[in-house]
Amino acid sequence: MEKPGFLFFALPGQGKAMIEAARALDERGFPHIYCPQGSAAAITSSDAEERVVRPYLGGSWTDGLTHALALGMATKRMTIGSGIEVTYTRHPHEMLGIANYINEVCDGRFVLGLGTGHSEILQRFNYPLEKPLGHMRRYMEDLRAAAVGQPVPRIIFSALRKKMVRLAGELVDGAIWANCVRSHLPVSLKEIPADKRDTFIVANLTPAYVSDDRNEALAAVRLTLTNYMTLTNYQNYFIEAGYEEEVQRARAAIDADDHAGVAAAVSEKMADDIAVFGTPAQVREKVEAFQAAGVNQICLSTLFHSQNQAEAVMKIAAVFD
Repeated sequence: MEKPGFLFFALPGQGKAMIEAARALDERGFPHIYCPQGSAAAITSSDAEERVVRPYLGGSWTDGLTHALALGMATKRMTIGSGIEVTYTRHPHEMLGIANYINEVCDGRFVLGLGTGHSEILQRFNYPLEKPLGHMRRYMEDLRAAAVGQPVPRIIFSALRKKMVRLAGELVDGAIWANCVRSHLPVSLKEIPADKRDTFIVANLTPAYVSDDRNEALAAVRLTLTNYMTLTNYQNYFIEAGYEEEVQRARAAIDADDHAGVAAAVSEKMADDIAVFGTPAQVREKVEAFQAAGVNQICLSTLFHSQNQAEAVMKIAAVFD
């Protein structure tokens, strides 16, 4: 089994600690890190005029590309990627320039992950939204037009449903999921052209939780999946992957302003199909299962563990030493 990578996010004041954690992981043979753009969290409110369950409100605590540059300069071997940069927030020319610089100073180890983000977040910032497939095609056309005479780093698309996977297979070097449904992944990967499958990056940002108490671990996973269950893109993906009943229960809980009900809508089977959790042996087994299903860059996410992200990452990493 190849060691997993990690999703790397830094709360304010934790940037240096995350850089040191990346350096230690690199020395210990962990193969890749992906950096998200900002952060997002479900909002709860006691205000009677506000819904108890509302979609993500994006934060701006960390710039993913800046973080990727710092981590790349502190490491020597591991792949550093953006997971993902939202296309609406940077012009294709600017995105290319930043990505090429990071790739240059990191000796070709950078992967540019791009995606449209979620309409529930983008509408709050008044972005003029396009249909995702057409937008990503146009964005890549503009980016490649800007790259005349310049190199282009490896690029992957954020993907959930099969149509975006197919577009990634046509236009770029890979696809990255967050909360990929393991049992459905082989179906998604059929959209990749046969001549690209050997080199195609299949990345997944997977919630991970280590505990000998399965109930504790399951509760933690359900909590982190709660936010995703409020997002339309994820609801549609989970339905495509065979979890329509769970989505319908979550929608009913959202309509009832029942935050706990959204978490409870995530069945144990669904949690087990998406996350890596349990005893150390079970966590290693689940990582192997994702790799067997076709994931060649699995990144474990500890965002829901603790405010101390470096500590949370290193706790998971110890399972694989």
